[in-house]
Amino acid sequence: MPASVDYKYFTNRFDEEVSAPDLCDAEELDRLRSYLDSQLTGLQGVVTRLANRLQRRLMAQQNRSWDFDMEEGVLDAARLARVIISPGTALSYKVERDVEFKDTIVTLLIDNSGSMRGRPISIAAISADILARTLERCGVKTEILGFTTRAWKGGQSREAWLADGKPQNPGRLNDLRHIIYKQADEPWRRARRNLGLMMREGLLKENIDGEALIWAHSRLLYRPEERRILMVISDGAPVDDSTLSVNSAGYLEAHLRSVIEWIERVSPVQLVAIGIGHDVTRYYRRAVTIMDVEQLGGTIMEQLAELFEDEKGVKGRGR
Repeated sequence: MPASVDYKYFTNRFDEEVSAPDLCDAEELDRLRSYLDSQLTGLQGVVTRLANRLQRRLMAQQNRSWDFDMEEGVLDAARLARVIISPGTALSYKVERDVEFKDTIVTLLIDNSGSMRGRPISIAAISADILARTLERCGVKTEILGFTTRAWKGGQSREAWLADGKPQNPGRLNDLRHIIYKQADEPWRRARRNLGLMMREGLLKENIDGEALIWAHSRLLYRPEERRILMVISDGAPVDDSTLSVNSAGYLEAHLRSVIEWIERVSPVQLVAIGIGHDVTRYYRRAVTIMDVEQLGGTIMEQLAELFEDEKGVKGRGR
């Protein structure tokens, strides 16, 4: 996080980072997952085609190459001429090696705000499910995260601020809720039920994007993978009425911009965003906007395929 950013929170005592099963009992999670599956009715053929297309494109990146002049391996016929010309020359061997993208992790960070309610959040959850399944088949780790707040209109943070005499410019004034739907090392089959939580009535509240990006980004920095990709799915600017009512205009948006600029400029993490119904290209350098939520699954696949094919995008080797 850049030290120059003028951003703070009044208190973080009430913030939470929580796994999806801790917000919902197993029986309700099963019911919510069944409801999510019902949203796939009629889309199964499309889903399968999208997954297969991405898998083909990713597998095509696993081009093979050879290490030459090895002491053992496959006899290198192309270099036999040297032995004929100079009989004292040792036989040359070659060893096939894989050039793979397997040393990769993709984090999908999903806006869990109230404005995503309905079809947008269903499509986001379905797309996350497709993505995790497909990338797992290709040997790529996937993490799925969500961000919202614990309450409308400030929650316990605002109550603490009121009790403290309402000091001016308190900073962020709501309780964060950062949700882990699937951890990177968790198999998809074990986490698939968790994605149903996005269908739960009352879960989706406010969105404080800047701090969510920092959270997801810092989780990626701890990962050992060489290539780290952070994909954000959002439907617009950060909004939290409690925070915006007592701070300067554009407080959350300015913070989001500074976080994005910092990640894009100095981080080894590749950042890409998909805006649903709102133009997020004004925030993110690499972003697309879709007006129809039905496009989301295909757009995710295309953006990921392009990232994997863009070898210039690999940064931070060994970091």
